[in-house]
Amino acid sequence: MDRKRTVLITGGARGIGRQMAIDFGNAGYNVIINYNKSEKQALELVGELNAKEIACQAVKADVSNAKEVAAMADKIAFGPVDTLINNAGIAHINMLQFDTESDFDRVMGVDLKGVWLTTKAFLPGMISLGFGRIINISSFWAERGSSTETIYSAAKAGVNGLTKALSREVGEYVTVNAIVAGLIATDMNESIPTDALIKIVDNTPVRRIGRPEDISHAALFLADEKSSFINGALLHVDGGY
Repeated sequence: MDRKRTVLITGGARGIGRQMAIDFGNAGYNVIINYNKSEKQALELVGELNAKEIACQAVKADVSNAKEVAAMADKIAFGPVDTLINNAGIAHINMLQFDTESDFDRVMGVDLKGVWLTTKAFLPGMISLGFGRIINISSFWAERGSSTETIYSAAKAGVNGLTKALSREVGEYVTVNAIVAGLIATDMNESIPTDALIKIVDNTPVRRIGRPEDISHAALFLADEKSSFINGALLHVDGGY
């Protein structure tokens, strides 16, 4: 490809998203960092990447809000976006009988509807280019289910289904894949009890939890122009759990 690639990473200011912004920038991409509440971290990351002469922009948008996603698409300073990483997500831990409808709407809004809205906003541009990569960040709980995380598990299962279906619609021009992430050491998982962490590690053949760079490296692989025959895949990056 004779032009510079541009990646948009939702939830790109912290955790896995932050690592992907750094790694994609180092790989030569223009980087768009989407954030909602983490403005300070987003702007600091932009400064860090700009200091390395990496073209980077931070754009605020709640991915569960259609108007904000549309506005985000209009604010992109460079592009066009040919690589979309749907990484934004929130966790929710509670027993189902104590969940509320607002809990359901909030988690589904970010973790599933957000993937749909953002993809819907940027997919037409990729089709026009005749090239695109969509990478959705899913979870091993989508397949196994996590006790006290029924909403989150259901939302990520929906992401897997969306990935499979869309890959059949647009695979001629845009590949659509998901990374099924295991437990990753991020702020979102800091509240997990120690005994639960030990149990997960004991059941993981590589005997550790994941690091953000484990997911980032997988995303770079799926985004590569040479990965054009990988489509509709659920790539497990979970240490063999």
